[in-house]
Amino acid sequence: MLLVLISQQWNVPSEKEKYLPDSSNIRLVKRLRLPTPCFSITVGKRYAYLSSLRRIYVVDISQPESLFRETTISTTNFPLGLEERGGYLYAAHGYKGLSVFNVSNPNTASEITSLNLKDTAMAIVRKGNYLYVTVGDSGFAIVSVANPKRPRLVSLTKTGGFTRGISVRGRYAYVAAGRSGLKIYDVSNPRKPRLVSHLPLKFKDKDGKTVVPFAISVDVEGDIAYVALGRDGIALCDVSDVREPKLVRVAKGRGSVLNVRAINRLVYVAFGDGGISVVDPFKKVEVAYYRPPIYKGDYVFDIVVKGRYIFAASRKGMVVYEALW
Repeated sequence: MLLVLISQQWNVPSEKEKYLPDSSNIRLVKRLRLPTPCFSITVGKRYAYLSSLRRIYVVDISQPESLFRETTISTTNFPLGLEERGGYLYAAHGYKGLSVFNVSNPNTASEITSLNLKDTAMAIVRKGNYLYVTVGDSGFAIVSVANPKRPRLVSLTKTGGFTRGISVRGRYAYVAAGRSGLKIYDVSNPRKPRLVSHLPLKFKDKDGKTVVPFAISVDVEGDIAYVALGRDGIALCDVSDVREPKLVRVAKGRGSVLNVRAINRLVYVAFGDGGISVVDPFKKVEVAYYRPPIYKGDYVFDIVVKGRYIFAASRKGMVVYEALW
């Protein structure tokens, strides 16, 4: 059944204003130009790791005002998603599957092993001793890294859609499954994930036309799942009852929504050429934003929030912002 949603927009700039420098409650701290575009980012205690074209950039972020590229790790394929933990960097390594790098000393970092996942590995999250890796048309894989040097495939679950993003909270995995929308799995038994519910995200726009968006990524906080839908915005889904999730509304903003991070009842949005935005979804207001000038080339693909800093993977390299509220 289609849901008729009240159209919502968060301070969308006009085409004329779209590329004018503008900001509110966010300060640009530093841009670090890198030789090739950066598509995803993960942040550890001292270093940020950014995926790019057959390489991973390691950037010292101990002083965000003066970023320093520590080293570059060469890879044999395109790493699309990254996760760092305990001196190991796990990479969703495209058609190569999962790769594990020893980064205890970034300057001597090396790939120590890999695991074929039979499809294009795209996004990756770690919970406990397990990695959850999205693998496109093949769904998502659960991999044991109890021994990081010997990762072991535990299960591979078909989702019926092109699986691009995943978030794990407690015993449930929330899957952004392309045109199939949002799917929720019980992963309390990693060997046999069980589909709990399926929420198609199709809706009618303000003109009454049916929209079937592509779910790119998802993050969950409390009873709400936030699903990035590219140019179609963000879907807010009530998952208080995981057996019967509900589409609450779809909201658009400053650009194409490529990734979302939900923290302390705020949503941080990577908006492509629209920069970044921070939204209070409950009060329905934009708390802060930074819209870059076009000549800087800040096309934001991914963000990580650490304290008051927002670290971004951008078309021209890495960008750091500071929250001012």
